[in-house]
Amino acid sequence: MRRIFFGLILLSCSLSALTQSFITDKASEQLKEEQGRFLLYISYLSIDSNIIDRLTRFIEQETDSIQLAILKDSSQDGDQKTDAIYSTAYFLQELSQKMARQNFEIYDIPAALESFKLLLQALMDGKPCFEIIKPLNPECSQLMAASFWRYGQSVWMEDAALYKRVASSPDNILPFIEKNPGFRFADSLLFVVAAHDPISILRHLRLEKPGLRSVTERNKDNIYLQQILSFINEPYAAELIPFTVPLAEKRANNETIIKTRSDANAYFRLLVNTLQEELKRPPDSSSVFLPLLRNGIKKKAFSFYVNRVNELHGMPGNTRFAAVKNLRMQDIYYVITSCEEELYTSSYIGLYGRLIEYFHTRPADSLFRAVQYDDFRRFIHMAASYNTLADFLSCMPRETASMIMNRFITGIESDTETGLEKAMDVADSFAGLDSLHDVTILVKHELVSNLERCHREGSYLGIRLYSILLQVFELVRQKNDAYKLWASIGNQEVLERRVLQDSLHNNITELVLFYGDDDGIASFKNFLALFSDILKWEVLQNDLWVSIRSLCGEPFIIYANLPLDNYHDLDLRAQDSLITFLRQRSLNPSILIHRGHSYHLSNTLRRLQPSVKLAILGSCGGYNSILSVANISPQAQIIVSKKTGSKLINDPIIDVINRALQDKKDIAWPAVWEELRIRFGEDELLHGLFNEYIPPARNVSLFVLKLFNYYRRAV
Repeated sequence: MRRIFFGLILLSCSLSALTQSFITDKASEQLKEEQGRFLLYISYLSIDSNIIDRLTRFIEQETDSIQLAILKDSSQDGDQKTDAIYSTAYFLQELSQKMARQNFEIYDIPAALESFKLLLQALMDGKPCFEIIKPLNPECSQLMAASFWRYGQSVWMEDAALYKRVASSPDNILPFIEKNPGFRFADSLLFVVAAHDPISILRHLRLEKPGLRSVTERNKDNIYLQQILSFINEPYAAELIPFTVPLAEKRANNETIIKTRSDANAYFRLLVNTLQEELKRPPDSSSVFLPLLRNGIKKKAFSFYVNRVNELHGMPGNTRFAAVKNLRMQDIYYVITSCEEELYTSSYIGLYGRLIEYFHTRPADSLFRAVQYDDFRRFIHMAASYNTLADFLSCMPRETASMIMNRFITGIESDTETGLEKAMDVADSFAGLDSLHDVTILVKHELVSNLERCHREGSYLGIRLYSILLQVFELVRQKNDAYKLWASIGNQEVLERRVLQDSLHNNITELVLFYGDDDGIASFKNFLALFSDILKWEVLQNDLWVSIRSLCGEPFIIYANLPLDNYHDLDLRAQDSLITFLRQRSLNPSILIHRGHSYHLSNTLRRLQPSVKLAILGSCGGYNSILSVANISPQAQIIVSKKTGSKLINDPIIDVINRALQDKKDIAWPAVWEELRIRFGEDELLHGLFNEYIPPARNVSLFVLKLFNYYRRAV
């Protein structure tokens, strides 16, 4: 009987082992299937075989290695191994789905896989996961939570992913906390709001919100949060909030700050000095509140200086820039870098001119040392965009200029969310270095060196970005190599007439947007003068817009709104009425022309449509809006000005383009630019203005974007 009993036990154990082995084998089969499906999927994502081949080998080797390590781990029982193998399969499955929804970039895969491995090992060993999840973005955090749903810690991971999604939209945090005061990460969410919009916390507390109050009461020991809460009845709260950290740490006091506020320049200097002091400190729990100081600098830079300088754009320089007369170089630096979006082009040029005066007796790189290289990349990007980079670099020793460019170029791939934009910034700098031959040589060396480094490190985004930058660099330096790029992104030297034709009506629709200030009214009169020949053009006008129809050649019609009173937004209403009219008649503009100052450009871009194939941004600094245009109309060719836009240049450009279309010709940009160069050549002023305009074939940062999108498109 005993033999039968022990035999049954042995049989039961054997069956259990066989069952577990079967389950583990099923998990391995699913992993193999998911691996195959995923590798097949990514092979259709890009025609960049260099990247795809490397990535395919990497993923295949890594997932095989993970599975083998799981099976060999003697510390794990069968159920634990099965959970681990299934989680690897779920990871590949979820990753495919996210990429299909365009919620995940192919270049993020290696880092995501490394995070998965670290998390898997921590879960198998029963160790904490916080430090692994902490640096991940919301999408990657959600990917991990979905992959490890078989583990108990997945609930914590789901909450961490939710925290990151809510934190990425600060405006939604307080309503979320009010509804979910017991949320695991509610305290951390409160700190995010405190660091970005503390006034909203005070406003909500005055409304007696119980959920928010319960969270604040849980954090009575946080001196920084309590310092912010102490401002609830403080009339000078907005002036004191930027100094939350030194006030909480008793390194400053309210009275001194409020007294300093009576002098705008002294208060701004205090803001800048405090930021520099905070940057010297090692990161700690107070670091999360640094945005309060930066926001304070941005707000005061705008209200004290930039807004005034912008409003006085028609006044003489001494009057216009009087507000910044007594500022230090580091103060002017922060005025420029903190108000990138708000500065008019002429305001930037004037501020830069005043900044450069400090470098008559000291090298320009002393500026970066004075600010500890804070916002360094933004400053260099703006200098490149406004065509002042070569001038700035010429104000320092050549070896220092080379070091500056090395710092600007190296490591752009480190952040996958900003890498492409940084690469476009680097490309912007190429054209302005013609006068600095030795720096140009170093730039090429740095591009090659960084590409080799990314190959060694297996950084696929870096390989892609530096490969593209080298292509664009060679185009800028060796102008006859353009055909190599055109094979990938289309010939940017020619805009074929057929591309501009509407497939429904077979005609070309051009939309010109004017604004109702004095310059806009003058520009509109100049514009209409281009169509005075009644044998070639039919001009019809109503109360809101004008239509101009070609009377010869194939169908071609221009619509332009009247420059009505912009003080009451009548010009914008006229634009909207015109666009509604076009939409009702299924007329899709293929040419969009902005006729107004740079501060009107945002209104023009809001009216940009995907049908546009040529955008002419004739305002000052239109170059800075390239990315906005490309995001809405990826195939558009763009004409922009790096510095000063002028109707004296815009009207001739429009005239040459319209004549070509009227004559049934394609638009060949080299020929157009040569005709205009000859036309302006005898006038020094016009020639200088024209040289600031960038034709589509020389728009290098746009080439970076087009090449990047070309190489990640589906085959």
